[in-house]
Amino acid sequence: MTPFETAWVLAFAMGLLSAVSLPLGTLTTALWTPGDRVVAVLMAFGGGALLAALTIDLVGSALDKGHFFSLAAGCLLGGLLFRLLNEAINSKGGFLRKSSTLIQYLERRRRERFRRALANLRRAEVLAALPDDAVAALAENVFGIEVVKGTTLYQPHDPAERLYVVESGAIELRDPGPDQAPVQTLGSGDAFGHMGFLTGSPRAMFAIAASDSRLWVLPKAAFRSTLAATPELARGLAAFLQSEQTAAYLRDYHDMVEADIANWRDDAVRCLVHGEPVADAVRVERKEHAFLELADRIGRFPLFDGLPETERRAVAERLICNRHGRGETLFHKDEPAERLYIVETGEVSLIDPADPTRRPTKISDHEAFGGFSFLTGAHHSVGAMVTDETVLWALRRRDFDELLSRSPALAERVRDVLEQDDVARYLQARQSFDTHRAARWTRTAVRNLDTGRLIPSASEMAREMKEHSGAPVAIWLGILLDGIPEALVIGASLLHGGQVSYSLIAGLFLSNYPEALSSSVGMRQQGMSFGRVLFMWTSLTVLTGFFAAVGNLALVGAPPTVFSIVEGIAAGAMLTMIAETMMPEAYLKGGSVVGLSTLAGFLVAIFFTTLE
Repeated sequence: MTPFETAWVLAFAMGLLSAVSLPLGTLTTALWTPGDRVVAVLMAFGGGALLAALTIDLVGSALDKGHFFSLAAGCLLGGLLFRLLNEAINSKGGFLRKSSTLIQYLERRRRERFRRALANLRRAEVLAALPDDAVAALAENVFGIEVVKGTTLYQPHDPAERLYVVESGAIELRDPGPDQAPVQTLGSGDAFGHMGFLTGSPRAMFAIAASDSRLWVLPKAAFRSTLAATPELARGLAAFLQSEQTAAYLRDYHDMVEADIANWRDDAVRCLVHGEPVADAVRVERKEHAFLELADRIGRFPLFDGLPETERRAVAERLICNRHGRGETLFHKDEPAERLYIVETGEVSLIDPADPTRRPTKISDHEAFGGFSFLTGAHHSVGAMVTDETVLWALRRRDFDELLSRSPALAERVRDVLEQDDVARYLQARQSFDTHRAARWTRTAVRNLDTGRLIPSASEMAREMKEHSGAPVAIWLGILLDGIPEALVIGASLLHGGQVSYSLIAGLFLSNYPEALSSSVGMRQQGMSFGRVLFMWTSLTVLTGFFAAVGNLALVGAPPTVFSIVEGIAAGAMLTMIAETMMPEAYLKGGSVVGLSTLAGFLVAIFFTTLE
């Protein structure tokens, strides 16, 4: 075998050796799930070893040859290439491969949302003249939501706890009558829901997404806290409440007489001047006492049976009571299930328009409906129509989520329901989930309850799985991007008849193991099977050897300057990767423990140079 052949074969073998710790890391997770601090120590140790290998075997050798400027140019180019490619891959879902890249992605999205929220809030009439710092204080508490076509944002008689601004899409305001006739269509930049929000009165109309839309939401609590600290906002609100527009709204939509309107406005202005909370102009009807009397006797979905008195009272305080006329449609099939309904008196029919042979299900006094679709966050599998004069309670999803976080007994009741076979059967029969997806959703929901997080939405889960079907490929490409510099390092080290140093192989091996250990745990949490993760890491091991050999072959006979540039590209890309992904991941998981661990890895890699 010629020296030429020996070099690329050796490069391939050394590439395999340095990267074989990748599948070893994955295999480790099959037997042992390490804690965050253990992963952090290993990752910081590997990062320190890799830093030592880069310093000695790449940067040091180039400097010895007097090629600083070639090395520097290569480093800058390598770092830039890694940054651009990493950004492109992360945008396709590659950020899911690690906790640190996921958090970086989410933090960047948060900053972008804040800038857009700041611009959009100024479009709301009452906020337009506020100083920048006041709007910025509000923008810190604004959050964005995405709603699909047909989503009902609010209904008549709902509490007005949010002010909305349309960023994109279309929102239709509809008349509160049974026919829900369209009144106005809002587009980008339009604010809505502000009349009830500012006067503290229930919603007067339906607000329904006419297309897939993105909205900015300002919660009432954030507005009130900013109001107390911002005199300019208080003066602007006082002027707004005293306007004829406010009086006409309370008169036309809430049947308030002029004397009551005048008394309320005078009291509201006095409170604003003295920094006191403003009372609601019209209270939301809830009928708490009537609910408490029948909470233990609710049929079809007895979620509140046996709850402690304090928790039942908390539920009653969040219910919305409303009267519905015969022929009124409560929801259609395939609409998002955002409410759980309970009939106090009257009758509702559940109808499946896709199956005319199926007889309507009659819901009568003291029975709940929409329970499984509500609990799973799915879309309604049937429609609901009022067939007799009916009084209903409705529990909104965001109120339910808040209750779960504060009511241990309710959370335990929900957990019991989730673990029943009825939920899995519902997801399979009504939401087209297969057995695996239904089981996965149930496990995730129960785990979230146990850790105090929100129950996942089955509809969002199905949609995200479809939208991010290419995410595993993006994750694989992201991990490959992390590994390409390693292959370049190995190939570069064997150019011009060189030999691979022990410190370089040790550094790469030690850094790859915790890399695979940490990322494998994250990929499994994203729903990938163990076999798939192992295959991905094994294929990367082979590709590392392949690229090391290709790099060696492509640069045989290259002049020393080109050699130094290639070393610089490899060093720059790897150093950027260590700074952007390895060390943030280690610190995120382990905190200050990473300092000494990095130092230990650095010293161990240097020790290997003494063995050469």
